[in-house]
Amino acid sequence: MTEHYIDAIGFMCPVPNMMVQEKLEQIKPGDVIILETDHSCAAVSIINDMKKKKIRATSREIDNGIWRVTIKL
Repeated sequence: MTEHYIDAIGFMCPVPNMMVQEKLEQIKPGDVIILETDHSCAAVSIINDMKKKKIRATSREIDNGIWRVTIKL
């Protein structure tokens, strides 16, 4: 299992989701993507997109205005 970190601080939708889509093409089953963003709409968008793809994803606010999205393949 490998953790892949994406720093999406400062990027607005749809850029964080595009970053995740690009990373999904490069990782293996069992890997984890951790994305941090300062836009709550990006976190919600990514979670909804992963649900459609039947990929486990969670989101939580780790600091005031900073969300961490964890995606497990």
